[in-house]
Amino acid sequence: MELLSDIRMDLTTRTLLLALLTFRSFDCWPDGAPFKTCINRFPKHHGQNQQQTPSPYVIRINQTTYRPSQVLRVTLTSINRTAFRGFQIGARLSTSSSGEDNDVIVGEWISHDERTTRLQYWYPQKSGTKNCATHLNNNDKEEIVLNWKAPSENVGNIIFRSGFVMDFDTFWSDVQSDEIVSELGSVSKPPVTFRPPSGEIRFSTSGCGRSKGCFLYPHNCIGDSCQFGVTYEALRRNGSVSLRFELIGRADGYVSFAVSEDEHMGEDETITCISTGSRNLIQHGYNPERHNDQHHSVDLSDKIVAKIDGRIVCSFVRPVSASLTYVQENRNKNYADVTDLIRNFDLANHFYIQMAWGEVYKDSSVLKKHVEIPLVSPRKVNMLNNDVVFGVGLPAYLKAHAILAYFAWIFLTGCAMILARHYRQILSMKFLGIALWFQLHRGSMFAAAVITAVVIIIMFASLGEWSVIATNHAILGLATLAASIVQIIFGVLRPGLDSGRRPLFNYFHRFLAVTSQTLAVATLILGARLELVPVDLRYSLTVIIVVSVASLLLFEILLEFVRLYVIIRTAAYATRVDDSQLQMEGDKKTSPSVSMDPLKSFVLAVFALTAFASFIVFSAYVGIA
Repeated sequence: MELLSDIRMDLTTRTLLLALLTFRSFDCWPDGAPFKTCINRFPKHHGQNQQQTPSPYVIRINQTTYRPSQVLRVTLTSINRTAFRGFQIGARLSTSSSGEDNDVIVGEWISHDERTTRLQYWYPQKSGTKNCATHLNNNDKEEIVLNWKAPSENVGNIIFRSGFVMDFDTFWSDVQSDEIVSELGSVSKPPVTFRPPSGEIRFSTSGCGRSKGCFLYPHNCIGDSCQFGVTYEALRRNGSVSLRFELIGRADGYVSFAVSEDEHMGEDETITCISTGSRNLIQHGYNPERHNDQHHSVDLSDKIVAKIDGRIVCSFVRPVSASLTYVQENRNKNYADVTDLIRNFDLANHFYIQMAWGEVYKDSSVLKKHVEIPLVSPRKVNMLNNDVVFGVGLPAYLKAHAILAYFAWIFLTGCAMILARHYRQILSMKFLGIALWFQLHRGSMFAAAVITAVVIIIMFASLGEWSVIATNHAILGLATLAASIVQIIFGVLRPGLDSGRRPLFNYFHRFLAVTSQTLAVATLILGARLELVPVDLRYSLTVIIVVSVASLLLFEILLEFVRLYVIIRTAAYATRVDDSQLQMEGDKKTSPSVSMDPLKSFVLAVFALTAFASFIVFSAYVGIA
């Protein structure tokens, strides 16, 4: 759940929170994959999927059966002398023993070539017991020989699974050996995660606030109208208390739930439900910082996963209090020192709830980095209480950024441009020694420029660095600010009314105003369409922006018709009345332009109300997101 792992560089904040959550793997580690990827052996190389062709590498075992504590020789080799540079291998319970694609790595590597191989361990082994092996360098290899010792107790049939990296873009993450059969026979299978008929599991908000607590999104949703949600209900069994969770999420690959001490990603427990065709499973994990490490699902039971009507639905039971062992890795020359750190999550205490969702890499259960901003509860929640809270999709700084930018470039500049173009005569009265229309025009444009600078500062202060996902949006925003500053400077240096350069200034001033407005509208639309924004909100905000801009253009066209009408009427009137009579009656009394003032005043009032109403609607959509 890299909930935000790079939401600064690939998006950011609390997510960029649960940004719930992305799983790292051995990205580009020439001295060996990190031990945390022993479970999936998947290198995340620029989001590259693993190869779909058969692997040119195989795993050969010197025996087809084993017994407890027996040592087997395991050979990683190339079929056709195609070299590999990286690998990571462990022994797993076979599906015939575990009943599912489990997260248990068994046995111990006891000897290896220290020039080529590094030994590691993954949960639930104790420190010092190496149950995983990886490369020590990125030199070409055609064969690696290892010795593996079976557990002292019978664990049933096993299978060795390895990842192989040929080069940065070419790898296979799940090459399997033949099944190694236990001479002592099979063992009882643990409860499995399964996919039931669609009627056997349904996410329900019935009882929310009474018999169970609920975290729901969007605001005020009920039942099937909820796109994402978590419900939790206390179960009392044999004097102990557990919590039964149900999750739902509109996602293609996974939906992830986390409990956290704060609104940001880091030091959180995560539980992820995955449903992708043939794979239906639940992963337990931990966010040490802005990434997620998969953990052994030792404390989860009664696991069910299904995909219903395009939504992932799952349920599981978790003890109220559970401890996770987070392992810190310190690399040495040919092995990794590890330090166990115990993290306890007692849900009788108060935690923030976070949710993230996204896709998985093809033919794997490895999570891709979520794109949309994770949801977070507005306050901490005690899950033994039956509270109902609604998730927040946008952090406060993003809401302020969006609302202020919209106010500046739809309401303020819209009014400022119409005033300067069509209301100079009506608002020609003096205010502080200067025509009122000019004071309003200048003040609005200056305020828009200041607000633009403020919203940009808000983003950089909150993110701390450039956001890759929002690059185009950010560039246009900076261009808008630059155009606004140039406009202000030229306004201060404008030539006098009788200057020969005044017409050129007027042309450039209008051109820059239209350019700034166009850049700002494009910036707003790009911002609303960013992938990090929830899908439904993207559509709603885009429609509001487009409708508001279209309304501005319609009002501008209407006022242009009024202006042309006045010009035509005035010219026609001048041909029928001689100059002396026109002078006697007075311009103000007979001028058609004066007779149009009430209509223009009405149009201005309607425009201002319409623009402000659109601002209120926009703010409401952003505010509840």
